[in-house]
Amino acid sequence: MDFLLSSALLKYEILFLLLNLLYIVFHMMYETTNFLIRIRNIIMPSKINIADTIKEISKEVEEKNNPANSEEKNQEKVNEKILPATKNWEKVKEELTQDEKNNINEFIKITKTKIARWEYIDAKAKIIEWLSIDKFNKELNLLLASLYEKDKDYKKAELVYKDLIILNDLDTEVYLKLGFILSLQSKYEVAYEIYKKLHSLDKKNTEAIEMLANLGHHLSYFEDSKEFAKKYLKDNPRNMDMLYLQAMNFVNLWSRNDALEMLKKVKVIEPYNVKVNELIDKLNIELELEKNFSK
Repeated sequence: MDFLLSSALLKYEILFLLLNLLYIVFHMMYETTNFLIRIRNIIMPSKINIADTIKEISKEVEEKNNPANSEEKNQEKVNEKILPATKNWEKVKEELTQDEKNNINEFIKITKTKIARWEYIDAKAKIIEWLSIDKFNKELNLLLASLYEKDKDYKKAELVYKDLIILNDLDTEVYLKLGFILSLQSKYEVAYEIYKKLHSLDKKNTEAIEMLANLGHHLSYFEDSKEFAKKYLKDNPRNMDMLYLQAMNFVNLWSRNDALEMLKKVKVIEPYNVKVNELIDKLNIELELEKNFSK
């Protein structure tokens, strides 16, 4: 009996030692990895994450409670960080010979045809090959990102778009693509900041306004969502989805009469929408009860 007990105790002791050994190995690997990352960041500094930059700057401005010139300050700070990268891009572009530029333009046309024919693997391999010659070429990078999107590799597409924005922070096309790819990954806060930046560059961009209304509502920024929905409905007064979204903004802001007005517009477009009719009835009951209690 004593032998069995001692044998069991020995097994537990060995198991305990093994667990301790695993912990030590894991801790050493973790520290080594962190050390290597720090060394890499010193030797090869990572590129600026434009979305995080914009978000960080926005927070700083809000803390200083100076909304009047927040947009101007945001732009100045972002430009300070982006300008060196932009200069490098222009330098690389100038170093390409005319023949190389012509070959790349011809290749882009061929690649678009390949993508249209679903020859994705060959197209991707060729794009990467040409990017080794002109890695900052916007068309090549956009084609590569589109292939990543088709593969549902949204993270890689996001990185491509971020690099392109670093090279040109005024490119509304890339902001639109980056905002969309972030939304697909449920990175709603960052996507919202990207669309706000896009809206500051192009006040009439309908897609940016629509996404700001939807993302604002999703993030519970109901007041902001209401303003963007209002802008969108000015040019699209019969858009049922936006009318309903605006109604829900008013519901969350306790503006029942305004919500009813929006819902009635939806009902004119789609009179047999059960959800809308039920919400209208619910709001009417609430308004009636409120009226009775206030007497």
